[in-house]
Amino acid sequence: MASNTNQYKSVTEEVCGTHIPDGFLSLQVCALTYAVTAVFWALGFRGVRRAFDERHVPLLSLLTAMFFAAQMMNFPVIGGSTAHLLGGPMLALLLGPYAGLISMTVIILLQALIFGDGGLSTLGANVLNMGIIGVFIPYLVFTVFAKVTRSKRGLYAGAFLGSFLGDLLAAVSAGFELGLSAPVFQYGIQVAVAAMVIPHSIIGIAEGIVTSTIMTVIAKSRPDLLELPKAAPSFFGAWSYSALGS
Repeated sequence: MASNTNQYKSVTEEVCGTHIPDGFLSLQVCALTYAVTAVFWALGFRGVRRAFDERHVPLLSLLTAMFFAAQMMNFPVIGGSTAHLLGGPMLALLLGPYAGLISMTVIILLQALIFGDGGLSTLGANVLNMGIIGVFIPYLVFTVFAKVTRSKRGLYAGAFLGSFLGDLLAAVSAGFELGLSAPVFQYGIQVAVAAMVIPHSIIGIAEGIVTSTIMTVIAKSRPDLLELPKAAPSFFGAWSYSALGS
């Protein structure tokens, strides 16, 4: 038990949040994650160009700057490790997952270049985890809850659950990438996934509370922001906040 605890702590100390540094992933995992992420980048830029105009640029820039700063705040969690909120769920809710992906890519790249959180060889993996899984999963849950419940309360519940699942699955993905990179990374999948999931399950709860709270505040003060066009895949379907019941 003590050995496992030490291993979990070692993983969480070496990996800052879900930002995987250079040298932690095998060449094969780096190449595969870059390939998957590149497809989403192409779809994302095309989706943003179709859905947005110049009016959306200031809001996208503001949200990117805000969540860039928010990710700099790390909170202590289990085992003496730290983790931070992702911000992807809120970006997806306001602007759609394609815009959230572009915003998160900018944030993750700047953090790697300026602060050394993450790396360039692992950029594809980090964007896959935080900018794709951590953005598209929450948006999918929002959409399902909005359509099934047809109520604002249901959407708030979807915001909480979607944010939690997005953070949790992003951590699971990071753990698998690390575990599959043995012997480049010294621990296997079981240890790596557990070490990532335990702290990020707590952060996921916090992310859910923050997302649903911000959403409630926006709904009361600026409901028009929830009616902005969403840059999202067409098969996700559309939802309108004003059309939801209480």
